[in-house]
Amino acid sequence: MPGHAPDMPGHARTCDDVSSMTSSWLILGCGYTGAELVRTLVAHPALASDVTLTRRDGDAARSLGAALGVRGIRADLADPSSLIVAPGAIVVCTAPPGADPAREIAGLLSVARDAARIVYVSSTGVYGPGGGAWVDESWPVAPFTTSGRARAAAEAALAGAAIPWIALRAAGIYGPGRGIVDRIRAGTYRVVGDGTSHVGRIHVVDLVAAIVRAGTAAITGPINAADDDPAPIGSVADAVAAHLGLPPPPRVAASAVSPEVAGMLTADRRIANHRLRHDLGVVLRYPTWRDGVAAELAAG
Repeated sequence: MPGHAPDMPGHARTCDDVSSMTSSWLILGCGYTGAELVRTLVAHPALASDVTLTRRDGDAARSLGAALGVRGIRADLADPSSLIVAPGAIVVCTAPPGADPAREIAGLLSVARDAARIVYVSSTGVYGPGGGAWVDESWPVAPFTTSGRARAAAEAALAGAAIPWIALRAAGIYGPGRGIVDRIRAGTYRVVGDGTSHVGRIHVVDLVAAIVRAGTAAITGPINAADDDPAPIGSVADAVAAHLGLPPPPRVAASAVSPEVAGMLTADRRIANHRLRHDLGVVLRYPTWRDGVAAELAAG
């Protein structure tokens, strides 16, 4: 799968700014987003003096590390003894929560006392249903899915950290290999519900830019990571299908999919990204779903 290396993560730093923040980075639970982050750090050596990625499976970690040109080691948040955090490191946690998220984060904090800061990639699933409203970071944390509750528990544990931290509440992550165009072409895409629910999105390139910013910024706390256009899911699907010369994807009842998927796609939240843009200073490469779809189409 091709990767992306932004010209400059965040698109607003000078070369001198970047040189002054060279650091050691530790990416825990390196999957889709983590791998894109590693590619970006490797492509911009002024950002990182050292990069280590981890996975629960040691062989998988070493293989991925070799493929990306960095160190890959085994680590499991459920086993704090497996975690090694160098003093001054920027720790990025992209690992999905396990059976006891609060305990996992507490264990991480216990071994990361001398880290520079922690960036936790969370989810907008920590919020309750929006009813079409704009949802910023002051919206109540009231998750109603299993994954949302796990993320909220992890964030609550992180709030007690003695070192600076940011929780990036990511909207639906898409990018190469995770786009809507291929699924509609293949006839596998389904619109859950009547299609009117607003869904937040973030391209993986922009999420990585947010992670890099979060790793070096002075601000702390939760930040929504979403683009500018949380459009209704049906409108997006129908527009893409029309562009491809295909009929609109079928609608299916929420009861026809898992509660997790239904919860994500029918919560009807318009995720507000003011803090992402103005406090963290991220300039989105893909500010709307149309920009993301155009990139998918251009890639073939």
